[in-house]
Amino acid sequence: MPERKPPVILLGNRGGAYRDARLEWSEPAWLADPSLYDGVHFRRIVAYFLDALLAFVICALIFMVGCTLTIGTLGLLHLPAFLFGTPFIHFVLAAATIGGRRGGTPGMRAMDLKVVAWTGEYPGLLRGIIMPALFYATVPTTGFLILIFGLFDGRGRLLHDHLAGTVVVKSDAAVRL
Repeated sequence: MPERKPPVILLGNRGGAYRDARLEWSEPAWLADPSLYDGVHFRRIVAYFLDALLAFVICALIFMVGCTLTIGTLGLLHLPAFLFGTPFIHFVLAAATIGGRRGGTPGMRAMDLKVVAWTGEYPGLLRGIIMPALFYATVPTTGFLILIFGLFDGRGRLLHDHLAGTVVVKSDAAVRL
């Protein structure tokens, strides 16, 4: 088995995963359970579309309210806000829900998934912001090809998971440390 590297961002390291003197890495034992990762990649795809649909509905409601309130511009200024607002709403939704105690977006919770830090803790607000920010920085710029990365990772982790120091696992199989 190849040697595992630590995640790039280690926030709130209360698990003792790093040894301070020589920066040696030891993988947390709970990550070795294969039942945590069964079907996670497909579930994440469905969860993303559920979250995107929710963000679209929220933006559509905001757009309709905005159009009715801006008779003077005939709603022309709200079309760009509607087109670019969906990723923004999705980002805010993801950052707020991933960083919370439930550790997942509404789509992830519907698909029985949750995000945990590499050390097994709750992701926290900073990781909740970093993870969707990296998602929106890498996925659209590569034309969604970066998502293939998860097919070659044994845990189904995507690039933004590695960079944020998070793991997406099935909720029913997860063990809270």
